[in-house]
Amino acid sequence: MRAVVACAVSLILTGCASSPPTRFYTLDAVPAQSRAPQPGAPLQVAAVHMPASLDRREIVSQSGPNRLEVSDENRWGAPLAEMTRRVLTEDLLERLPAGAVILPDQPAPANANALVLDILRFERDSSGEVILRGSWALLPPQSNAPLAMRNVDLRAAAGADYAAQAQAMSGLVGQLADQIAEALPPVAR
Repeated sequence: MRAVVACAVSLILTGCASSPPTRFYTLDAVPAQSRAPQPGAPLQVAAVHMPASLDRREIVSQSGPNRLEVSDENRWGAPLAEMTRRVLTEDLLERLPAGAVILPDQPAPANANALVLDILRFERDSSGEVILRGSWALLPPQSNAPLAMRNVDLRAAAGADYAAQAQAMSGLVGQLADQIAEALPPVAR
């Protein structure tokens, strides 16, 4: 009996010792190429919505039609929607004049516009390309009638590893920030 227990314990310890290490990744802000003019009112990235299949700690890739690959060893440092909101805010801070962007959890002034991002896809596909597809809307205070609204369909080559995927995804959020900064309504004169 002792031999059986010792063998079982040995197998359990051997199995645990051979598990691959868990790697954690994050999205990072990317430098701006230029600054946009002052928008009409300050803005706050109010929400980033994405499918639950993507908004998780494990990194998700599309491995084929109707098939996702969820990595147990490669994970995001935080839920993907939360990281996307933070990085989009950082990217907009780089692209817009001082005072134009309110941090996500700061109280917003009464005249602040809300930026809402709806993401349909934000993953690496089976060809190795990262896709960011969805739309964004800029909403004035106390209204659901957008001041501006645009569809988004951005793509970038990502390579085969997870670090390259995270870097490509960061670049797409930067491109999205460029598009938003250029499309904001100007200051009324």
